Amino acid sequence: MTNKFDFDSWQAKMIALEIANEVGRAILKNLSEEPKTASQIAKSLSIPLPTILYHLSRLEEAGIVGSKKALGKRLREVKVYSVTSIDIVFRIGGEKYGQEGD
Repeated sequence: MTNKFDFDSWQAKMIALEIANEVGRAILKNLSEEPKTASQIAKSLSIPLPTILYHLSRLEEAGIVGSKKALGKRLREVKVYSVTSIDIVFRIGGEKYGQEGD
């Protein structure tokens, strides 16, 4: 599946901001390898957890990262994050895309 966004949508603007940000790009690259928890991402990137959570919330709100609840090592509920698609398309003109990728 490909995520498609209209160029002037709020999602496209948020995605562009995250892609322009070094931490946002690192998170996306990290998640493209395999789904991970925020703590796993923070540890593998050596970035503070609050910074990772901030960027994950923006990426999730924009719709290019999703999360599922799972049981962690200590049998506590944790969020596991993954990219929703490897491809992201921005449409500059013409007909508008729907909310979720058409």
